[in-house]
Amino acid sequence: MSDHLIDDSHLPETREWFAKCQEVIAGGESSYARLTGTRPIVMSHGDGAHFYDVDGNRYIDWCLGYGPMIFGHRPRFIVDAIAEQITQRGMLYTFPHELDWEVGRKIVQAVPGIDQVRFANSGSEATQAAMRLARGYTGKEKILKWEGSYNGFLDCHAFSHMPDLETAGLEKYPRTLPSGAGIPKAVEDTVVVGCFNDLESVEELMRRHGHELAAVLAEPILADCGIIPPEPGFLEGLRRLCDEYGVLLIFDEIITGFRVALGGAQERYGVIPDITCVAKAVGGGTPGAAAFGAKKHIMDIETENVVLHGGTYSANPMTLAGMNAALDKLLGETDAVYGRLNGTADAMVAGMRAIFAEQGVPAHIGHVGPMWQVFFGQEAPVTRARQARTSDTRFFSHWQAECQARGVYFHNYNFERFFASTAHTQEDVDESLAVMETATRIVKERLGSLPEGV
Repeated sequence: MSDHLIDDSHLPETREWFAKCQEVIAGGESSYARLTGTRPIVMSHGDGAHFYDVDGNRYIDWCLGYGPMIFGHRPRFIVDAIAEQITQRGMLYTFPHELDWEVGRKIVQAVPGIDQVRFANSGSEATQAAMRLARGYTGKEKILKWEGSYNGFLDCHAFSHMPDLETAGLEKYPRTLPSGAGIPKAVEDTVVVGCFNDLESVEELMRRHGHELAAVLAEPILADCGIIPPEPGFLEGLRRLCDEYGVLLIFDEIITGFRVALGGAQERYGVIPDITCVAKAVGGGTPGAAAFGAKKHIMDIETENVVLHGGTYSANPMTLAGMNAALDKLLGETDAVYGRLNGTADAMVAGMRAIFAEQGVPAHIGHVGPMWQVFFGQEAPVTRARQARTSDTRFFSHWQAECQARGVYFHNYNFERFFASTAHTQEDVDESLAVMETATRIVKERLGSLPEGV
């Protein structure tokens, strides 16, 4: 299987359908994250740990819809729960219903930092609502976030995700830069950008801005920048500084929540935020599965309508039916689910490290639980700027293309990451590693013995 090549000439349906999409969809797709470079994929269907393109080619999927499909594609128990809700109870209520309580109590049970929740329709909406909640509670306006952290595409937080190093400023004190055009300068003035894993610089920013900071919007693991874990003591120090300066701590657990542990990164590291945002894995692939929550005294200002939050589709019964089924599995089979996820990820990471070592290709793999990413180069990055400066994106791009051409899919952008699901098998691991071994050898021969700059 490792020498099998899915040639572009064998993808006539893919080429035809992507051209059709481009006629009516700007760019041919509705989210920048779905771009697949020079080899687009037009899906036919997904099944377990695999998906199939419209030409009938099968791919082992290590992207999983960018994280939500923790049980793989089309898990029967989630599909059945949604179908039962639609066919027997209804698609949309806009009134409280039993699933509000069922899903809400299970999130509260699982996540240490949440006493009460509100449901949202996406991760971007959940983080935006959390920022508004923090501003309403504290009466302050500014938000501190990390360079390299993606917290959503909305104006309020689309800053300094992957800024150009020449304009980003100092590593310790980066500039606040919009992540694209169309974001008003007035919004930029409400965001302060800090350096993840550098507690000294965070403390200095607190001294400068603590009197006007409502919250720190923190990915506890930089998980949309490859995978960069927190250095020992960093999250604990962050919690201490927030308490000292009267700043709320928001954990953006859109990616890490219900994935790195049942209670997310806050359970894994033992640091409890004031406000938590969850999405993706909490719904097991159910669209629109998202929520934010906090301790009751903070959520009381939602109860009292001090801040505005709402949405026609918030807490819709179709989405909550899928979330309820996913949470039943996560809560009822916790050890089995996370044992399977971590075991698969550990096997993949160990195998990839062995391949790179055997072939003499310097590489570092950032790895936390069932998610990981490889950076080609000598240095283990601890900040986004250092990662961007030292990792060889050209080697990664060639390597990903060779793997995709042989039926192993992970995102072609090296600041994304791999995800494991409970649907992946040992056969998927073995096949993927065989493909990666072939791809590494081919790219090494094509580009030279070592990644550039090493």
